[in-house]
Amino acid sequence: MPFIGKDPCARVTERLQLEPITGDHAEDYFRVFQDDAIAKWYAGKPTRAEAQRDADEAERIWHSIGVHKWLVYERASGTVVGCSGLSVMRLDAHDGAIRSFLPPDPWADEGFGTDGSAPFARRWAEIGWALCGAYWGRGYAAEIGCAGLRFAFEELDLRAVVAFTERHNLRSRGDGTHRHGLRRRAIRAIRRPAGYLAADKIASR
Repeated sequence: MPFIGKDPCARVTERLQLEPITGDHAEDYFRVFQDDAIAKWYAGKPTRAEAQRDADEAERIWHSIGVHKWLVYERASGTVVGCSGLSVMRLDAHDGAIRSFLPPDPWADEGFGTDGSAPFARRWAEIGWALCGAYWGRGYAAEIGCAGLRFAFEELDLRAVVAFTERHNLRSRGDGTHRHGLRRRAIRAIRRPAGYLAADKIASR
């Protein structure tokens, strides 16, 4: 039984289908990260073997934790257009920079599932998405983001969602997307019960 969510299932928005990544999605995952508009923000383009490894790991996380990334498909065309979703983070992620931004409340320190390292955060997670360049400017990021927040707050009982991006990635900062492995991050937290409120802060590492 997953730590947080239920068994993984696809989600549908007005124009998109969000499918939990499994090993069977490796080719579509590979295709997404070959897109130049995405690859420029990541450490190069994965090989097919690396894509298979990542897809297999995503499937393992979905089944063990109950939350992870989706592949995003256009409902009208069936075309894969990107990757998105929520990821659990360790309580001390990024040297504690994210935790320090969250309120000094007990829920922010609730954890689960330690493997000898710091436990994962139970009440907050990261949200992000990467869209292929041909699909920018269509409002897909906002559509994905709303679906992710509903999943987080209505199904997973999270209290906060964070997103971070490179400071010079202005498009992503405007959309609330993210980039991993940064020295300097813009962090956005969206908390309840005061609605889906956003606040920005820059953290350094």
